[in-house]
Amino acid sequence: MDEVMILGMVALVMAGATLPAVVARFYPPVPPRRGSSPPRAVVVLGAGRRREGDGYRLNTLGLKRLRVALELARERQLPLLLCGGAPGAEPLLAEQSEAALMAEVVRRAWPDAPLMLEAESRNTWENAVMAARVLRLRGIESLVLVTDQAHLCRATLCFQAQRLEVTPHAVISLPRRPWMPSAGALSQMPLIWREWLVLIWYHCKYPL
Repeated sequence: MDEVMILGMVALVMAGATLPAVVARFYPPVPPRRGSSPPRAVVVLGAGRRREGDGYRLNTLGLKRLRVALELARERQLPLLLCGGAPGAEPLLAEQSEAALMAEVVRRAWPDAPLMLEAESRNTWENAVMAARVLRLRGIESLVLVTDQAHLCRATLCFQAQRLEVTPHAVISLPRRPWMPSAGALSQMPLIWREWLVLIWYHCKYPL
């Protein structure tokens, strides 16, 4: 009987993990906006790059973030800051940085886009530190920050730690029907649990 109950509980948990409305409750909570100045730039964070022949291209998540940021920047007529070097200790040439790869995509869609590039960072904390330098050189202290929902809490904390006014903007990865079981919802769970672990590590390592 105990085994049946345990199996039943596991089945309920697994079923719940396929429901977008349930999965959404597990995302790390995004910090509230600090300050009241209107955003003066849109900042998008890279999500990784992958090999293609002799070069690199953006991964699917990075392209999704970029499309959302591009739409926001065009709609609000704001400059767009593209952030990302290469993860970890990968070798990096300027033209192979995530920021440079993003710039190629943007210029095809919006040739006259007002772009800023931050092409040296290798993680979210460095994204924030180096982006803050680029923005302050232009007198910008407030921004819209674009990344996916699971990453948005950590990214917002890192940018707020640089004393910037951050308006978080999530790239939605969950299916739209909240109570319709979905493999897409289930696929978010490993990302969410990883993000909670990384958040704990960031709180230990950086002054968030």
